Amino acid sequence: MVVLVVVIGMGAFLAYENTLPTTVATNVKSGQRDVPTDGNFVFNFSRSVSIEAVRSAFSITPATDGSISAVTGQSTYAWTPNKPLQELTSYSVNLRATSDTSRHHVNGGQWTFTTLIIPRVLAITAGNGSPLKDGTEIDPGSTMKLTFNDTMEPVTIKVSVGTQIAALKWAADYKSATFVTAGLPSGPLTVQIAPGGRDQTGHLVAAAFSLKTGVYWHDHEHTVSLRYPALIQIPNDEFARDQNGLQAADIVYEYLAEGGITRLTAIYQNAPDVIGPMRSAPFISPKLARHYKGLLFQSGESQATRNRAASDPTPQFFDQVGFQYRTGSRDAPDNLLINGDRVLAAEELFNISGYVFPKARPALSGGTAINSFTVDEHYSVYSYDAATGTYTKTEEGHPYQDVSLHQPLRIEMLIQLHTREQLLDVGDGHGAHIHDFDMDTNGRIEVFYKGQHYTGNWASTDSHGPLAFTLDNGNPLTLPPGLVWIDVTQ
Repeated sequence: MVVLVVVIGMGAFLAYENTLPTTVATNVKSGQRDVPTDGNFVFNFSRSVSIEAVRSAFSITPATDGSISAVTGQSTYAWTPNKPLQELTSYSVNLRATSDTSRHHVNGGQWTFTTLIIPRVLAITAGNGSPLKDGTEIDPGSTMKLTFNDTMEPVTIKVSVGTQIAALKWAADYKSATFVTAGLPSGPLTVQIAPGGRDQTGHLVAAAFSLKTGVYWHDHEHTVSLRYPALIQIPNDEFARDQNGLQAADIVYEYLAEGGITRLTAIYQNAPDVIGPMRSAPFISPKLARHYKGLLFQSGESQATRNRAASDPTPQFFDQVGFQYRTGSRDAPDNLLINGDRVLAAEELFNISGYVFPKARPALSGGTAINSFTVDEHYSVYSYDAATGTYTKTEEGHPYQDVSLHQPLRIEMLIQLHTREQLLDVGDGHGAHIHDFDMDTNGRIEVFYKGQHYTGNWASTDSHGPLAFTLDNGNPLTLPPGLVWIDVTQ
C-alpha cells in the first residue's frame, strides 16, 4: 500500500508539472547596469523551443541589428548584435508569448539593461578643430583639445606634454579639456595621459593614450603646387632687399657673385603668390638646376654663362611677356617679379619629368649647442630663436624679412657648404671675373638645427640628382620641411 501511494503521488505531480507553461531565464537580469557592449543576450528555456519561434517572438529597443543562434539543442539560444552596442545606453529586450515544440505555452518577458561605458579619448584636435594624429605637427604656442566619451573626474586626469604636466581647462560638461603648448621648445613632442584616470562614476580610462607630434614653426601662406622644382635667381644686394617669396622656398643657395655681393638661387616645390626680384644666373646656377631636376628662371644671361650652360644643357626660362612683370614699388633693375601661378604656367611650356626632392624631419643627436654664428664670406650673422625653433638672418647689419609676409625670415636649418672656388676671367675684354664653385664632387659641411651644431660631408653622387649630406657619425642628413638655407663658401 505504501508503495502504491507513492507511485500515485509521483504520477499526479508529473501530470501537474506537464500543465505548467515553459519558463525562460536569461543571462542578463532586468535592471542590470554596466552590461558589456560586445556581449550577447542568452535565453534558457525549460523545454524545447524552435529557433523560428524564438526569432519571431524576439525584439529589442532601440532597434539593433543582430542574429539568434542555437547554443545548446533547442533549449538555449543567444542573440548577438552585429556590432557592439552603444555605450551607456538603455536597452529593452522583449520576448512575446509563444509555444514550445510540445505546444506548451511559453511565458514571454521584458528585460531592461544599461550598457557599460569605458572612458576614453575620442579625439585630440588643434585649436582650429583639425584632428591630430601621430606625425602631425603643430605651431608653437598652439592650443590643443582632448575630447572624451564620458563625463570625467578632472582631478584624476593627468596629461603630460613632453616633460611638463599640462594645465587643463575643462568644459562645463567635463567631457573635454584644452591646454596650450606655449613655452615648450621646438622639436618632437609626446602627449600622454597617465594611468588612473576615471569618469564621474568611477570607471577607469580604457587604455593609455599618447600622441606623437612636434612643435615647429610653419609658413601658412598660399602657394601653388609645382610639377617639378623651380629654381629662381634672386639678387641679394642692398637695393634688392628685402625680397618677396623667400619664406616659401624649400632651399635657398647663397654664394658670391660679381663685385663681392651675394646672389641667391631659391628652389621651390610650391610657389608663393609673389617671388622676386629676379636677376641673371652665374655659373653655379645651371649646376644647381641639374642637381634638382628643375627649371631655372632668370632675367638675362651673360654670354659666358650661356656658353657654360650649353656644355650640359639646362632648361631655362627667360624674360617673357605674360609671365614676369615690372613693379613700380621697386627701383629698376631690381623690380622684376613673377607670381606663383605664372611659375606653374611657365613649367607647362617645358617637357620636364615630374620630380619632388625628399624632405623629412631629421632625428639628430650629439650636437654642440650654438645659438649664434657668422658666415664671414657672406657678411651674415644667424641667431637661433628657441621659441620657434628657427634661425633669423642678418646680412651686412640688415635683418632679413619676407616683404610679402611683413615678418622676419625664419630658417629651419642652416648648412654651410665648403667647396672649391675659382675666379675665372670670362674674356670679355673688360677684366670681368666670375666665381665658379665646384658642386659636383664633395666637401665638408657644418649644419645648424634646433640650436645645435653638427659637422659632416656633402657629395654629388649624381650630377643630375640632389646633393647628398652625411654627418660625421655616418648617418644621412635629411632636410626638414620649411626653409633650408645653404651658404656656399670656400
